[in-house]
Amino acid sequence: MLTPKRIAATAVVATATAATALLGGGVARADVPVWQANCHLYNIFNTGGMSNCELPTWHQVKLTCVAWPVPFTYWKYGPVQYGQNQSWASCDGPGALVQVEVIQA
Repeated sequence: MLTPKRIAATAVVATATAATALLGGGVARADVPVWQANCHLYNIFNTGGMSNCELPTWHQVKLTCVAWPVPFTYWKYGPVQYGQNQSWASCDGPGALVQVEVIQA
């Protein structure tokens, strides 16, 4: 049978363990704005584009594409990625890429 003293000690240990798990072991770094994160853009064969950032931030590649035979522009977005992970997308036709940019996600 558990005594009240043992129950209280167990509760203190459980609370301390949970607090340690929630706080983590290190200092969290804040995300920086995408325009300060040293992001790199790549044009891939004038059909697709890719972005990755050196510093911790959520980013997404945005492509401006053109469709033919009736020329109109549209946008394609890559998946949302964090930091050095690559976000990439491609236009629907070869040579349809007009512009590549990275946006804050």
